[in-house]
Amino acid sequence: HCFSLPRQYLVLVPFVVPTETSRKICVQLTHLNESVTLSITLEYGLQNRSLLREEVTKKDLFKCTEFQLPKWEKSFKSHIALFTVEVTGATLSYFDRKRVYIDNLDSLIFVQTDKPIYKPGQNVLFRVVSLNKEFIPVNKQVPLIYILDPKRNRLFQWRDVDLQEGLVQLDFPLASEPALGTYEVVVQKDSERNIEHSFTVAEYVLPKFEVVVKSAPVITILDKELEVTACGKYTYGKPVPGLVSIRVCRKFSHFRSSCYGEESKAICEEFSGKADTHGCFSHVVDLKIFQ
Repeated sequence: HCFSLPRQYLVLVPFVVPTETSRKICVQLTHLNESVTLSITLEYGLQNRSLLREEVTKKDLFKCTEFQLPKWEKSFKSHIALFTVEVTGATLSYFDRKRVYIDNLDSLIFVQTDKPIYKPGQNVLFRVVSLNKEFIPVNKQVPLIYILDPKRNRLFQWRDVDLQEGLVQLDFPLASEPALGTYEVVVQKDSERNIEHSFTVAEYVLPKFEVVVKSAPVITILDKELEVTACGKYTYGKPVPGLVSIRVCRKFSHFRSSCYGEESKAICEEFSGKADTHGCFSHVVDLKIFQ
């Protein structure tokens, strides 16, 4: 856009503006030969406010001002905000309007408990995390957080909870003889939506984990070594610490027969070691004894 050359101007503002997030509108003025007044106003929903009003005496100016828009409400006429940029001087007059689309910043809510399974009488620790679409923490207030037992009775509740830096950590105790089964942590995100996270209360049982054994799928008579790895992981993903014992065997078979005979005649090697931080233990087997 141009005045009579060489005086020029440029207005920069995002085409889509998220709510509840700081953004900038910038104005560049060049080759001015007189003092001017620069003003920027914003019309959005029920508000009409001045963002900037400044006397400019320099020949060139690049000026930015921050703004933040509240959440778009149903009472607003449209999803459009209107920025008015006005430059006026003794002989100079410039007026322009920029329309931008408003996008409500819908935060993502996550709930985590410190364990998937609890025993009666234990303390349940949990956290609620709020992130934007770019996974950046968002300060937010949630109207209600409550706990439901397996019979859908509400046991505990917290109202108007502030998530500072996008996070709040809470806890509550389980009774010595609680109802056993699946419990729910419910976070009321707004008047229409809830976020739920479940955990289990059960009498004490040994933690359940799976063991995965990794080795070459095929071994030939030319192979000299075989690496075997065993890993243990709990059902909730954490590694299993402890001692790992592995037994590698070549079953005993009769000459010219595919039938396997007595297990006591199998050729075996046994080894053990402590699992690493990933819950794994590896060993290289010398295949000479199996030839």
